[in-house]
Amino acid sequence: MKMKLILLAVAAILGSCKQKTEKPKSNQVNQEPTPTYSLPKEMKEIAQFADLSLTDSTDVDTVLNFKAIDSVGILAEISMEEALLLYKTTIESNKDVALPIFESKGTQNSLLIVSEKGFGGKIWGKVLVDRSTTEITKVEFGHKAESDEYGADGITLPSFEGQFIGTKINWTENTFGLDQSGKTLIKGNTTIDGISGATVTSQAVLRMMNEGLQKYSHYLN
Repeated sequence: MKMKLILLAVAAILGSCKQKTEKPKSNQVNQEPTPTYSLPKEMKEIAQFADLSLTDSTDVDTVLNFKAIDSVGILAEISMEEALLLYKTTIESNKDVALPIFESKGTQNSLLIVSEKGFGGKIWGKVLVDRSTTEITKVEFGHKAESDEYGADGITLPSFEGQFIGTKINWTENTFGLDQSGKTLIKGNTTIDGISGATVTSQAVLRMMNEGLQKYSHYLN
């Protein structure tokens, strides 16, 4: 029940944003074409990142399990639509009331979403984790309105993202530490070289990964 209330709140948040941007509909009546189903673009993004082969005719429920975890660690099974709604909220809104989980069936892979406030806007990361080892096997960062001069380009470079791969999540202390211009700014088990000239953004990414992944501790432990 609590998770359903959270999802309704998320829908209200995104719905209010949509209402502000929608254009008035024309009074002209047109014959509607026969609807054809296509996978939501968010589902295509997730599938591409997780190396899953999905088409518009794929029954996604045969490929993925969808779950969500709230701020106190309550885990629930949800639908694809609900998971994608949470995914959109995490990367578009400042209110992360619950986090989506995308489990690849027949494997130990789970796709987790983390987010944080960057220098000029929100940043987020898609993180593929092996549930049996809690090892990070793939990372992809993104941003919204983050300025290029403050690290937006740098956080999406494979050379930066690749530093996080192969690390096991630590539940008792920082998984990642940050070295910036020869100085240790954040202590952690795996040291990440920060982006030159982007100290604030580098710190935000490290905070996002350390604190964001901790939110999944009830799920992965």
